Amino acid sequence: MNKWNTLGSRFILLFCAITIPLLIILFLVGSYAKSVVLTQVANSYQNLVNSNLNMIDRSLEDITTNMVDIVNNSDEFQRFGQPGLTDSDYYFAQMELIHRNTTYQSYYHTVDMFFVYSMPNAALYSTNLVGAASGYYEPVRAWIDSSFQRPDMLKQYLYKWSVIRIKDQYFLYRLVSDDLTNNAYIGAIININSLKTPLGNLDVKGGAGVLIVGDDGSVLSNPSAPLSTITKLPPDNIKATGSFTVEDGASKLLAVNKHSGTAGISYAVVVPNSELLSGLSRFQAVINFLPLLVFAILVLYLFIFRNILFNPIRHLLGAIRRIKEGDMSTRLPNSQIAEFAIINHTFNNMVEEITHLKIDVYEENLRAQQAELKHLQTQINPHFFLNTMNIIFQLADLKRNELVKKTVRHMVQYFRFSLRTKRDAIMLEQELEHIRNYLEIQKMRFQDSFNFEIHVPDDLLRAKLPSLIVQPFVENAMIHGMSVKNAPFILQLSARRVQGEQEMMEIAIEDNGKGMTAEKLAELNDDGYAPDSEDNHIGIWNVKKRLTMQYGSKAELGFYPNERNGVRIRLLLPIDYAEE
Repeated sequence: MNKWNTLGSRFILLFCAITIPLLIILFLVGSYAKSVVLTQVANSYQNLVNSNLNMIDRSLEDITTNMVDIVNNSDEFQRFGQPGLTDSDYYFAQMELIHRNTTYQSYYHTVDMFFVYSMPNAALYSTNLVGAASGYYEPVRAWIDSSFQRPDMLKQYLYKWSVIRIKDQYFLYRLVSDDLTNNAYIGAIININSLKTPLGNLDVKGGAGVLIVGDDGSVLSNPSAPLSTITKLPPDNIKATGSFTVEDGASKLLAVNKHSGTAGISYAVVVPNSELLSGLSRFQAVINFLPLLVFAILVLYLFIFRNILFNPIRHLLGAIRRIKEGDMSTRLPNSQIAEFAIINHTFNNMVEEITHLKIDVYEENLRAQQAELKHLQTQINPHFFLNTMNIIFQLADLKRNELVKKTVRHMVQYFRFSLRTKRDAIMLEQELEHIRNYLEIQKMRFQDSFNFEIHVPDDLLRAKLPSLIVQPFVENAMIHGMSVKNAPFILQLSARRVQGEQEMMEIAIEDNGKGMTAEKLAELNDDGYAPDSEDNHIGIWNVKKRLTMQYGSKAELGFYPNERNGVRIRLLLPIDYAEE
């Protein structure tokens, strides 16, 4: 026997088939959760970065607009650049420009210094240097003064904000001048670190910070201590707005970036992944620990199931094997488990009944009404019994233990009803239960080639009728009507109320099988119908006789062709409810 066909092996495979996909799903959920967290954080920071950089860009554009307005509309600026001014005129023009620039500087907090320069007089006047690089006042003035000595340098600063370096600091630098004379210049200078002020107090986790980066990816701002090792970011990522991952040694960081449309810089918030995913990392560790926990649970389950399930099933299979070998004295012991106690008791009863069961020739007076009734209540179809036992044997051989139990249960209930029904009348519910046991066994036999449906309203289940009055039609449908050519074979049983002079109950049995010829249907509907032999619808003749004896002319029995194929049998009985 293949060891993988055992119940224990199947249980292990089933357990693995359930747990392994669950572990994979948990792993994928963890990865997806990481992706979602990073995406959500990136979107949150992206909105923050976008709003701050847009504010800076608008501020730079406003600063440029104001400087252009001074150049084009200020008389003091025009006089400041003219040669030959008197000392008083030059002084008042200078003071007016310095005063205006000081006012602008107090308004535009981003600007660290405004200045004006007169080419004819080689004079530089500026506001105080404030902000992050306030200690660089003299180096900044010296650099600005020297830049005016090199006209080739001035052109690149006249039309856009440019990044310059003075000593170890980076600045944004912009000049505006009269394009016709270029005798006077007005300019603004902004320390790159001053641009970090809007996000300087950003509430991010440890190790995070704000970086301002040039177009070549070089870090222009002074990074915070945790980011001091980062000197450059990927240029391709910097020129586009979005988020990307940066590797700093063994650490991974999430960078959220936006490129300025006004100056050649990019604004980036950099956050370590380890901080963002600290909670998820613990979740991932739990997922990694789960296989060990699952293995321990599996071992424990195997030990428990061995005592609760496997041993009783092994005893049951051993008893079935001994009975198959002819040892009819085999009995199963009592079990402490309720379900197996029922199974063992039912199995012992079945063996007891099989031991005393005898298949004999029908009595010669089979057509006598009373003898026919008793025989119908106690007869056991040997073919059905043998087929059922063969099904049980095949299922047991395949180790389909649950199906063995189910089939044995249905067979025991079926035969118990047939052997023990002594009453002339039973409830419809009992008849249906007997039929259902029969059909369930047939379902085990034919599998997908057969299906059945029972539709009876609850209020008719307690209606009385002669015992085994419906079952012969169901059995005949299976024996004579079933066809596997047009699979599946479907049998339908239904009941309903019919209103008339007296309230009646209509029971219908329909199938889609071989059907009958018109001649055969007419023969069965004939009131004088009598079978020629024992095998030719003896049950139908018996039912007709019993209906006549029980109800006289009040009951009806008819055979009709079914609309879909097959036969439809209609049984009409007066409704008489059983007493409580």
